[in-house]
Amino acid sequence: MGKYIAKEGQWSIAIVFILFIICWIFYSFSVLLFLLLLVLLFIFRIPNRVMVCNDSKAILSPIDGRITKIENIFDKRLGESVEISIKNAFYDAGTFCAPFKIGINDIVLKHGLFLCSELKSARIMNERVSILASSSGTDIILRVYAGSFDRKLKLDNLSYNLEVGDKMGFLINGTISIVLPKDTRIHVGLGDELKSGSLLGYLA
Repeated sequence: MGKYIAKEGQWSIAIVFILFIICWIFYSFSVLLFLLLLVLLFIFRIPNRVMVCNDSKAILSPIDGRITKIENIFDKRLGESVEISIKNAFYDAGTFCAPFKIGINDIVLKHGLFLCSELKSARIMNERVSILASSSGTDIILRVYAGSFDRKLKLDNLSYNLEVGDKMGFLINGTISIVLPKDTRIHVGLGDELKSGSLLGYLA
C-alpha cells in the first residue's frame, strides 16, 4: 500500500474503509462512505514517477502544481536572489521531493494557522518550514507553506544529504518556494502547470 498511497493518508483511508465494510455488512451499501474513500485514495495517491537527472546543475520541480510567482528578492542569508513559488492544489499529487542533490544545513519550523493560501496574510501566518541547504557549492532555501486543508506540515525524517527525487514530505494544498541565486537560469514562466520532476532551470 505504501508504494501507491502516501503514509500520511493511510490511517484515514483504513478507518473509512473499515467503517464502509461494517456499514455494508450490517446495514447497506453507503454511497457517502464509498465516495469519501475514493476521494481519500485520490488525494493521497503516489504517482508512478521517477525523478532522474544527470546534470548536477539542473533544478527540478519538487511537486506537482502551478507557478504563482517568479520574483527577484533580497534574502538576508543569500543576498540578491530569485524566488520561484509553486502552488499545489488538492487535486495535484501532494508528495514533494528534493529538487536536486542537496545537503541540508538547517531546518526552521514555525507553527501557525492554516488559512487559504490565496490570502496575502497566509505566507506570514500559516504554518511553514524553511530548509537552508546547499547544492554544488551553492546555498539555496526551500520554503514550505501549509494550505487550508493541511492540519500539520507533514515532513519525512529528513537526512542531511538527499539525492534528487528523495521524498521530503506531503502537502494537500500548500505552496513550495525555492530561493535561488540571482544568476540562476530559469526555464519556466508564470502560470505554468508542472509535474514533479519537470525542469525549472539551471544553477549558474
